Amino acid sequence: MATEKESSAGKVGAWLAGVAATIFSGWAIWYLTQPKPAPPPPPQPVVTKFEGMVYSGSAPVPKAMVVLNLTGAASTTSDYHDVTDENGSYSIELTGLPQGVGAAVTASAQGFANAQPQSIPAPLQTDVRTDIALDPVAAAAPAAPHLHGLQHPPAEAPHRPVYRPKQVTNAQFRVVQKQ
Repeated sequence: MATEKESSAGKVGAWLAGVAATIFSGWAIWYLTQPKPAPPPPPQPVVTKFEGMVYSGSAPVPKAMVVLNLTGAASTTSDYHDVTDENGSYSIELTGLPQGVGAAVTASAQGFANAQPQSIPAPLQTDVRTDIALDPVAAAAPAAPHLHGLQHPPAEAPHRPVYRPKQVTNAQFRVVQKQ
C-alpha cells in the first residue's frame, strides 16, 4: 500500500509541478515580451529673456545699441547685441545658460553719453527686465534771448515713457559651454 500512496503522491506532485511550470513560464513570457518604458525625455533647456527699454528723460531712444555681457561661469563667451526699436525696446533671448551666471547690460546711442553697465546678479530669472537711462551729450547752448522781465515757465520733471515690448524676430541664441 505504501507504493500506491507514494505513486498517487508522486502523481499529485508531478501535476502541481506541471501547473507551477505552466504558470511560471506564462509569466516569464509575459514579462520578457513587455515593451520597456521609454526613458523620460531630456529636460528642455531654459530660455532666459532679457528685455527692457532705453530712454532719455521722458522719451524712448530708438536705434540704441544694447550690449549684454554674461558674468560668472559663462564670462568667456562673447557679448550679445540688440538695437532698440522705435519704442526704445530691446529683447535678447538666451537658451541653456549654466547655473551661477550673472549678466551686465549697457547701452549707447549717438548723441548720448554711454550708460554705466547695470549688473544683474546670479541666479538669473527666466524673464529679466532692465530699463536703461541715457543722458544727452551736453552741447554748447545758444545764448538765451533777453525777455525784458518775462519769466520762463518751470520745466516739467521728466517721466519714464511707457514700456512696449519689442517683437522678437530671430534674436535667440544658444549658449554652448566650452569643455
